[in-house]
Order: sequence, then C-alpha cells, then structure tokens
Amino acid sequence: MIVHYIINNWIGLVIVAILLLIMIYFYLFYPQQLLPPGKSVEIQTPEPQKYMNDCLHPCVRFIPEGFMGYKWWMVQSPYYARNNKLENPILYFSKDEEFPSNWECIGVVYDTPQTGYNSDPTLFCENNKLWIFWRECGTPVCNELGVLRATVGFSTNDCKHFSPLQVYLTDKNPDKDTEQCPVLIKRDDKYLFYATHYQYKPVRKNIGLAIWEGTSLENPDFKLKGMPTFKSVYTCDAWKQLITKKQYWFIPMPLKYDLWHFDLFEYNNRLYMFSSSEWGDNIMLSVSDDYENFKTYRKPLINTHYTESIERHWKYYYKPTGYIADDVLNLYYTGTGEREPNRNILYSAKAKLKFN
Repeated sequence: MIVHYIINNWIGLVIVAILLLIMIYFYLFYPQQLLPPGKSVEIQTPEPQKYMNDCLHPCVRFIPEGFMGYKWWMVQSPYYARNNKLENPILYFSKDEEFPSNWECIGVVYDTPQTGYNSDPTLFCENNKLWIFWRECGTPVCNELGVLRATVGFSTNDCKHFSPLQVYLTDKNPDKDTEQCPVLIKRDDKYLFYATHYQYKPVRKNIGLAIWEGTSLENPDFKLKGMPTFKSVYTCDAWKQLITKKQYWFIPMPLKYDLWHFDLFEYNNRLYMFSSSEWGDNIMLSVSDDYENFKTYRKPLINTHYTESIERHWKYYYKPTGYIADDVLNLYYTGTGEREPNRNILYSAKAKLKFN
C-alpha cells in the first residue's frame, strides 16, 4: 500500500511538473507583442514609376525647437523588389503636431551612384542645421578611398542648398561590417555613431555593435571607439500553426534574436534601441544604462505571427524607428506588403509602456 501510494504520488508530481514546464514554455515563446498591430502609413516617393512609393529604411526625428518651422522629419530609402539601385535617401517633413501619419516629400537628396549603391540613411539636427547621412557600398567614393563601404553625409539649412559631401566612417573588410545602419547621437561634447557589427562570411550573423567617436561634424575625425558584444535573447516564434475560420493557433518555438537594423532614442538618461533581424519576424526593444551594453526585452514590440492572427496577413519586418514621450512609445517600422509583395510598407503603432 505504501509503495503504491509513493509511486502514484511520484507519477502525479512528474505529470504536474511536465504540465508546469509546458505552461512556462508557452508563456515565454507563444507569439505575443507589446504594441497593438500597426497601421499602414501612406508614403509618396518622387518618380513613382521608379521608386514605387516604397519605404524600406526610415529614420524619423522629432525636433522640439523645429527645423524650417516643422518638428517632424524623416529620411528613408526605398528597396522595391530588392533593387539596391533604388536605395537613395529621400527626405520628408510633417505638419502634424503629434506622431505623424501624413508625410510630405521634399525629394531625393542624393541619386544613384554610377557604381554600387546607397543605403541606410539617418538624420541628425543641431543648431538649426539638418544633417543627412547614409552608407555607400562599392560607389566611386568608396573606390577613390580604397574601401568597400563608407558612411557619408552633408548638411542643409533650407533643404535646397547642401554642404559639400564628407566622409565620416569607412570599412574595407569583405567579411564583416562595422558601419551597417549607422545612427548618430551626441553625448556631452562627443558625437557617437552606433552601427551594427555584422559578419557576412562564412555565416551571416550579428557579432555586436560598433561605436565610432568624433568631435566634429564639420571636420570629421571619427575613430572606432569600441565593438561591444550584443547579448542576444530568445524570443517567441511559431513552429507550426493551425488556422480555423476564427482563430490562429500556434505551436511555439524559441527564436534566438539576430540584430540587423536599428534606431536609437534617449529617454530618462537611458539609451533605447528599436531593432529587427534581416527580414525577420520580430521588432525588438533594448535598453542601455551605460550607452554601450544593451539588455533586450524578451517580448517583442511587434511579432508577425501575432499580427497575422489578427490581420490574416504574413509580413517580414526590416527596419524600425521611434520616439518616446511621457512613457508612450511611438513606433514606425517597415514590412512587406499584402497585395504587393515586392513593395515595402511603413507602419505605425504606439502604446504606453513602463520605462523604469
């Protein structure tokens, strides 16, 4: 009797433990997200027959004091049908007061080079001057410098006249890149370019961040300050899915996050990062107290499986950008279109989160 009692209780405990582990597994990795599904934002490009109103790599900046009378500015590069000859920086502004849904196009600020391509544009504003930076790959500028990639840029006071083009960062490693998706911030009296440190060969994977430091934008003197590792996190994904008339059901699977493109925002003396993998399933949020080492939230801001269960449409995500005010995260991100799979669409979502 006692032996049977012990065995039965032992079996019961094992069953309870297994059920508990399954519940924890589903809690951690079942498709979920922090923000509501995003709404599409209509973007008009110049030469719509060429650029197809496509938006792949946006960078949105809120300028409290305003620039040319407007507080919201954006630069983006199209990539319709994954054609890198279209990755030219296009500048926009918005007359909206809060989290814009209407963007007015100024135009292409730097056209397709004779060889190679442009990519990864970003904005920075200081002293009533707007700086536009982007990364060039295999262009005449790169060839003249004897490098494979170069981050270049210029400034403007009126969006009609631009300063001479200047080179800020260079990279000549064919297997790794220390200036992918450059983002500029200013801390104290130093300018800091953050970029993804990414390995292309023999295996494509993130190997951390690259942080470049300089003292001047007028006379660039940037040096590679450090290459901190980026601690990955296991986030949610779906291994299998069951679709009914009213509901999507998933068998979850942990996914090790691989940082590809990102943007940064300073809030409450901390540096926040919005990021994505290359054509990934998740938009992620990370935070740094020391402006160098980031901790990534396990739960995505946006997850394609969760969104698909509501919209009935699968998306691949590429590049987010955002703004935080009064604990409200305002996020833009790009994803593949439903009716036009070759086209990249800009989406926006926002929610109040706990930033502590």
